[in-house]
Amino acid sequence: MYKIFVGVILNNISKSTDQVYTYGVPDTLINSAEEGKRVRVNFGRGKSIIDGLIVSVDSACDYPIEKIKPLIDIIDEKPIVSKEMIKILFWIRERYICKYSDAMRLMIPSETQSVYEKHVRLKEDKEIGSYKINKTESQLKVIEYLKSHPSESVAQLVEKLNISKAVINNLIKRGVLEEDLVFDYIDQTEFETDEPLCLNQEQRKACEIILNSDKKAFLLHGVTGSGKTEVYMNIINEYLKEGKQSIMLVPEISLTTQTIDRFKRRFGNKIAVFHSKLSKKDRYIQWLRVYRKEADIVIGARSAIFAPIDKLGAIVIDEEHEDTYTSGTSPKYNTMEVAVKMAYLTGGKVILGSATPSLNTYHMAMTGRIELIEMKKRVKEAQMPEIKIINMSDELDKGNNTIISEELYESIKNSLRQKEQVILFLNKRGYSGFVSCKKCGYVERCSRCDVSMTYHLVGNIMKCHYCGSARRMPGQCPKCGSDKIEQFSAGTQHVEKLINHLFPHARIERMDLDSMTDTEAYDNIYRDFKNREIDILIGTQMLAKGFDFPNVTTVGVLSADAILNLPFYNASEKTFQLITQVSGRAGRGDKIGKVYVQTYEPENFIIKAAKNNDYELFLHQELKLRKEFAFPPFINIINICLISKNEEVLIKTANEKYLEVKEAVEEMIKERSLLLYRPVPHNIYKLNNEYRINLYIKVSNRSLADLKKILRTVYMDKDIENIKVSININTDTI
Repeated sequence: MYKIFVGVILNNISKSTDQVYTYGVPDTLINSAEEGKRVRVNFGRGKSIIDGLIVSVDSACDYPIEKIKPLIDIIDEKPIVSKEMIKILFWIRERYICKYSDAMRLMIPSETQSVYEKHVRLKEDKEIGSYKINKTESQLKVIEYLKSHPSESVAQLVEKLNISKAVINNLIKRGVLEEDLVFDYIDQTEFETDEPLCLNQEQRKACEIILNSDKKAFLLHGVTGSGKTEVYMNIINEYLKEGKQSIMLVPEISLTTQTIDRFKRRFGNKIAVFHSKLSKKDRYIQWLRVYRKEADIVIGARSAIFAPIDKLGAIVIDEEHEDTYTSGTSPKYNTMEVAVKMAYLTGGKVILGSATPSLNTYHMAMTGRIELIEMKKRVKEAQMPEIKIINMSDELDKGNNTIISEELYESIKNSLRQKEQVILFLNKRGYSGFVSCKKCGYVERCSRCDVSMTYHLVGNIMKCHYCGSARRMPGQCPKCGSDKIEQFSAGTQHVEKLINHLFPHARIERMDLDSMTDTEAYDNIYRDFKNREIDILIGTQMLAKGFDFPNVTTVGVLSADAILNLPFYNASEKTFQLITQVSGRAGRGDKIGKVYVQTYEPENFIIKAAKNNDYELFLHQELKLRKEFAFPPFINIINICLISKNEEVLIKTANEKYLEVKEAVEEMIKERSLLLYRPVPHNIYKLNNEYRINLYIKVSNRSLADLKKILRTVYMDKDIENIKVSININTDTI
């Protein structure tokens, strides 16, 4: 009956359909059946039609022919997912314990039609009198216009001729006009490209090693301002000469503007941009440009790793230590792991760049799994900034109870006097940390989430930074009626107000998630600061990531303790990285930069190591502690989070599943290759009207594969009623 059979993954969220289904290919579709094409199939006992992806093509199958259904249609003319990426799809499902459909959606664009614009043309160019139509004034306008224009969009015809779409549709129906879908994107922007900069010795050596080595993955460990981006561009340029496309990943949307600027000055406009702030239409436009090879370089955040590259040259992951390279939704993939897997399958190379590499990545270099390249000097012999630790307890003793120390104040004043720029960093949005009553201790909390509300000066409102709910600031305590309800713990808005008061003539802007509501806001701040139209920039951690402004001479880390005291095993690592990265924004030009790190723990080992830019000292001390207490990279940590609106059902299910897992891993526990913790409430137990319970497991590499099979059986083989499941491999939060 069928000569060809295809394996199809269904675009369906149900766990019960998480398998590869076999379909027969009708003779009319045999020549079109290829791996990587989307198809429409009939699924189930009814007549429901569902989309899917062909992942295999065979001339035989093991199922009875009479039970095999035929493909209904093949959607794509050419494969949109390569054979290599299909292998990645299967690998992601196993590596991150997710469904086929979850992995498939990473690679397939969600928008397919809206980027095409409907154009019409005359089916036959003949005398108007010979057309069998009513020959209304509007119809004649259209025909006369198209006699002198080979084709025109429907939208333009409606506007230019002042007619309705119904006129055009009627002419199409009567066979006078034919319609086409035309790709609605033309980038005619022209750029004056710059000549490549002359590389210094360290940069040349890095390029030579990467291009000539047999290894696939490299850690480029270079101090801030060492010229890593110039190395990236030179490597990418070499692959462009070979006709290969490359991917340049950045951790934050805020960095795409700066990166795009630099790359367009070097490579022109053959660049595609991917990030989450793009509309579905714009994302699909960029996807198509890469797919059609109209763009040679992909720049973007995490999701850009799945761009439809034909021949892979290099994947660059800049600031590789950033958490944003790990997906927060299923599948919770690690971008670095995906990139390395792609490189081995396609022959490309992966460059992981950072001034403060993650301990996991550096440990891979220490054990020989990736090649380490070091760049220890700033370009043009620029000096590293002078870092000073400020003990904020001493400031209180001197009567200064603001968040700006006296020395930082004087440095800001001096920079402004010299027409230089200032960056102030605080890892907290909003105007204050929380709203509390000084009399009874009542704290304003979100009614939907188990977290305190954050006060925002604009609108005099309190917001939940998890679910987004908001309400007005109360005039008195809802519990005791006292008027002593106030805002505590300064946020970026509080700092902005204070700096405006201290420096009333300075041009001040704030850069955080509240002020950066869209990509245009990011672009405007970037351009204004670059053009020195902003004197002081206040912001959260997005300021720590790769900004290169040579006129910045003063940087203030307003509260180094904010991350150091978080209840995460990697809090020390994040603190070191953040202080080092923020400090690296100062003195990147020919002016010496000064950095002020404010803390209540000036003797803390991590803060001292960051002050001295001593990564190796920090590394060896932290790895020693990680090994002693069994944390990554010496062990794997798996987190299973169960989520439900029904608290009773959630608790019951969490305990039942825990017992199932415990029974299945009993031998691993005896062998001391696995440690299973009891279920515990999430540190934010209630979020957006849903309750959350965590199960943590520590497991050795030798038992990891067996544990994954068990977890898939317990949690993923079928849907759990009224429960959502989120699985995270090597989570940072425990």
